[in-house]
Amino acid sequence: MSARARNVLAVVSIFAATPVCAQPDPVAVNDPAFMATFSQQYRDAFRDGAIPAKYEQLSAITLSVVLKCDECLKSHVQSAIKLGANRQEIVEALRIGLVTGGSAGLPTMEAAYTVMDEAKLK
Repeated sequence: MSARARNVLAVVSIFAATPVCAQPDPVAVNDPAFMATFSQQYRDAFRDGAIPAKYEQLSAITLSVVLKCDECLKSHVQSAIKLGANRQEIVEALRIGLVTGGSAGLPTMEAAYTVMDEAKLK
């Protein structure tokens, strides 16, 4: 697993309060105050507000494709599903990311379909 993927997983684990990888995140270990603030900002950004949380997660799905972050994409698809997003909503968010970021995002999109298939999302 790449260092970037480990960092993403570790950051996600902070928000989920469940460890997802055996190695601690070096940023959290070396700068815990910063990561505590960042973690709170992350939680604030993805909670219901003027934009419902489901749509914030769909936006994050689009951005994850543009940024080509498989682990981010998996996490945001799982969150969107928990918030009631259906397959077509997720597919449309993926399409926007692909059109915006270009065909280099195609391999990343595969991660979303794997999560949706595992969740048996219709």
